[in-house]
Amino acid sequence: MKKPYPSREKSRWEHALTRPLSRNVKFEVLELMRIDLFEYLDVLTTDPYDDNKKDRAWLNSEIQRIADRLKELTQRRAKALGAALKSHRVEYMWLGDPDAALPGDPQPGVIWQPAQKYWESVQGGKRSATP
Repeated sequence: MKKPYPSREKSRWEHALTRPLSRNVKFEVLELMRIDLFEYLDVLTTDPYDDNKKDRAWLNSEIQRIADRLKELTQRRAKALGAALKSHRVEYMWLGDPDAALPGDPQPGVIWQPAQKYWESVQGGKRSATP
């Protein structure tokens, strides 16, 4: 029997890092795993109280584990997405394609611009956010 993906309350970060992947892993499972890995990466890299230098080696190894697992998942994503689309389990559209958006949907924008503008505001700079 296949191991189901864990509920949102269980240790999903470690599970996303260690769960064996079948050749035909479902797109939905891959996406849940990617979400969990990005969440774990966010937690690891935004801890404002991390002053303990001896924990840096552990932190670096965890970040490397996440990166390695994301590479592994990325290799399987296209095939899994194709199967999910073919079986009508998911509908997919690129957010960067304004012609594919439904009427009333927000228009896609460059994702880095708000962060760049914020960074400039806290730096006191007048640099342009566009190239």
